[in-house]
Amino acid sequence: MTNASAIPVLTAWERYCTEHPQANLREFAGWLLHHLDPLRQTPPLPDSEPVLKSGQRLSEAFGDDEFLTAFFVGRLNRYAKSYAKPIMTEHGFASADEFLFLSLIAQMNMPTKKEVCIANATEFTTGVDILRRLIRQGLIQETPDERDGRAKRLSMTDKGRVTVQNVYEQLAQLEDNLLADLDSVERTHFLQTLKYLNNYHFQFYKP
Repeated sequence: MTNASAIPVLTAWERYCTEHPQANLREFAGWLLHHLDPLRQTPPLPDSEPVLKSGQRLSEAFGDDEFLTAFFVGRLNRYAKSYAKPIMTEHGFASADEFLFLSLIAQMNMPTKKEVCIANATEFTTGVDILRRLIRQGLIQETPDERDGRAKRLSMTDKGRVTVQNVYEQLAQLEDNLLADLDSVERTHFLQTLKYLNNYHFQFYKP
């Protein structure tokens, strides 16, 4: 095995510093990985993408990172819901949010309604409406809190547990659809970024 040379890295560092005067090592590492193994070419926009007065497609017309992040994350969320909609309908859910609430309760230790809403980053009154529907469907049940008579704890029914398991099995087949043809490295980087942003914003979120 021959000794690896550091010269290519130093050359790349000099190039990066020239192009980015405020350079730091963290940003250089990301830049270097991208240039050594760049992300796949972005697929062309479909003809159905709206065209604006400028002649640009909607997703090409804005250059602000904050706006584009919200725009694309929102779209990705809608794509995910559209893929899952037939499964949600089959099991009697009015929306994917109902299943998210149910699956969270399955993983939590007899939470209160407020705890479920916080865990799912959902406004309280909206979350309570979802929980009421799950109770009416016989998927969850309420139990008085032994330490606080005014509060109630939520738990799964047998029907709820079976439903969660069945939906999980069907959703597992949709994973490749949502993450498209990203390879394992791209998926890992994408999920790390999403987790970082979630953890950053969750500390400030007030449902």
